Amino acid sequence: MRRRLSLVLLAGALFGTAGLAQEPAGPSELEEALGRPRRVPAISAELRAMFREVGRDRLVVRGLNGNDIAINIREYEPEDFRRFGDGRFVGFSFSGYEFYGYSLVDRAMAGEAAMIETGEMPAFSPDGRHFAAVQFSGSGWGNLEGLGLWEIRPDGAVQLFFTDALPEGEDWRIDGWPREDCVRLSAVAATWRPPEGQERDLPTAPRTHFGVEVGEPIQLLASHDQPACGVVDATQP
Repeated sequence: MRRRLSLVLLAGALFGTAGLAQEPAGPSELEEALGRPRRVPAISAELRAMFREVGRDRLVVRGLNGNDIAINIREYEPEDFRRFGDGRFVGFSFSGYEFYGYSLVDRAMAGEAAMIETGEMPAFSPDGRHFAAVQFSGSGWGNLEGLGLWEIRPDGAVQLFFTDALPEGEDWRIDGWPREDCVRLSAVAATWRPPEGQERDLPTAPRTHFGVEVGEPIQLLASHDQPACGVVDATQP
């Protein structure tokens, strides 16, 4: 599934008009599964100026340097468009046929490099220098499948840290940046079971807490039943 997702995003979500013109006629795999045509993405009036073109098969984002960032969306439906970093970034969630994710477009960059796969909506640090995202499904259908940390530089965002070796858990999420150099995240332990007679309800389940501190080296740290950022190394007993 990971291989299939890569092919879709790298070959199916091509940049520029040439790749789009070569798309085969007829309904896409997603349209066949939905039993309807894909919808034209809904862009709010607030964000519309950030796009040069909005169509059923393609989006064209206006780059900060006057360039166009063209995105082929033939194989998925994007939604919930948002701006980040005072308009430098535009992000959207999307779903396709047996894959899903979140994409962040860095308007300071160009071409395919401008597309950053974050799996879920990223969380930005208070000083605007970093952002982090976590998405882990176990099925391999997401477009991050791990934990990532990025630094925002003038000429583009750079990934500083990524791991897919997360402790076994469910419902991974970012819980915020209590400090400019530390981001909190948490998950429901895979071994957790509700009291006898109660249903397994993830939103109300106790969570195991972790943190990522920006420094040398960058590490995933565990604080167990307390919110992170003032934590101990998860690799220690």
